[in-house]
Amino acid sequence: MSVDDIDVRQALADPPPAPPGERLWVWAVSAAAVIVIGALSATSGARVPLLWFVDFGVHEFGHMVFMWAPWTVTAAAGSISQVALPLGLAAYFAFARRELWAAAPLLAWAGASARNAAVYIADAPYQRLQLWGGEGSLHDWAQLLQGKPMMLAEEIAWTVNAVGWLAIAGALAMALVQIVRIVRLRRAAAADLARHATLPVREPRGPIG
Repeated sequence: MSVDDIDVRQALADPPPAPPGERLWVWAVSAAAVIVIGALSATSGARVPLLWFVDFGVHEFGHMVFMWAPWTVTAAAGSISQVALPLGLAAYFAFARRELWAAAPLLAWAGASARNAAVYIADAPYQRLQLWGGEGSLHDWAQLLQGKPMMLAEEIAWTVNAVGWLAIAGALAMALVQIVRIVRLRRAAAADLARHATLPVREPRGPIG
């Protein structure tokens, strides 16, 4: 057996610890989180438990931050902020930290938040949703779309909802692609190890004499 064969076998048998992005279980958890967020968004009226409370807090904080701006900006800032926060976090983990496994659930969160905003937008012509603050509270999108045709609210809501679903689907696709890639790499590594195990072994010989 040559020295090169020994090195290859040892490297395949005892690989160095993989970073989180190369671990199958990390991506499995990431994909599961995306599926849970998408399922809850689809079955709970676009309000994902726990995440919705964060969305609500960010929504109201967005209004406060932009109170100095024209009223149209202030009214729209709530819905925009609740989507921008998880989307910004997803971009940070994806591009700044190169941790796509963390970015995928955050992207799904942004999609679910967009779907929640779409429900609010669609309610503008009717104002049936119970708003924080009780009676007398202003409906953001009713203000923004006042005097506009009812169809406009439906079109905006449909578009935002579609974008939300695309974000959730994209997050799931991101996780599944990485899972498939890691499985293929592991199979290839196992095949290499099996191939090297079948190589002929050279028996050491002593000096001639």
